[in-house]
Amino acid sequence: MGRYPVPLDYTWDMRITSFDVGQDRKLKLSSQLKLQQEVGERQFEQGGLGFEELVRNGLAFVITRTNSVIHRRPEFNQEIRLTTWHRSSKGVQFFRCYQFYDKNGEPLIESVSAFVLVDPDTHKILRPSVFSSFAVTEQPDRLNGCPDPEKCSLPNGLQSAGFRDVRWSDTDYNGHLNNAVYADIIMDALPRETRNRDIKGFTISFLNEALEGEIIELAAGIRHGESGDRAWVSGSHSRGRCFDACVSFKPE
Repeated sequence: MGRYPVPLDYTWDMRITSFDVGQDRKLKLSSQLKLQQEVGERQFEQGGLGFEELVRNGLAFVITRTNSVIHRRPEFNQEIRLTTWHRSSKGVQFFRCYQFYDKNGEPLIESVSAFVLVDPDTHKILRPSVFSSFAVTEQPDRLNGCPDPEKCSLPNGLQSAGFRDVRWSDTDYNGHLNNAVYADIIMDALPRETRNRDIKGFTISFLNEALEGEIIELAAGIRHGESGDRAWVSGSHSRGRCFDACVSFKPE
């Protein structure tokens, strides 16, 4: 495996479309995660190291956690710029940063996602040293304004929030529930009172993949605070805990 000329970063200029937004005409969290997934793929693809090339070499990246700081959610028809870069590795995890800007260069969203490298056939986690042979430049000192994602600490007393069947259309080329769909499941599980609230950030921990035909049992709750409210959603299936998430809201 030789060196792949992956650029230090990748910038994507775009306009927020009608299918990216919800009833409030603002970018849905699931759409944000879809854009992040695509822009990361585009960066590696530009250096010849896209998904198919990784799989050809017996490798695949799987997201484990994501965290976002939201200054302003982009709105329908707004022109934005999204920049991403492969930052660094720590333990078995790789970190990727994302920065959403408006056309004046003001930050809209700052995000960091953590990934592990796995064998696409066995799903066994691989050591980061396996990836070093591709000579992709790391930039450990290039940070944005978002903290690295950490494990969600769930409060006691979460209430049942229903069930969600995993359908064929929910799955992606890895064969499991796509990471962006989790955001829709989370938002659907939140109390109705939060629907018109301004979101200032969210964290998702992807704990155990969900497969077509599995049923996710949901629990949710909200806590009020002077600096804003926080809501939690947790999902479990027959094989254990599937995900934990926290959504933070700006004060009303």
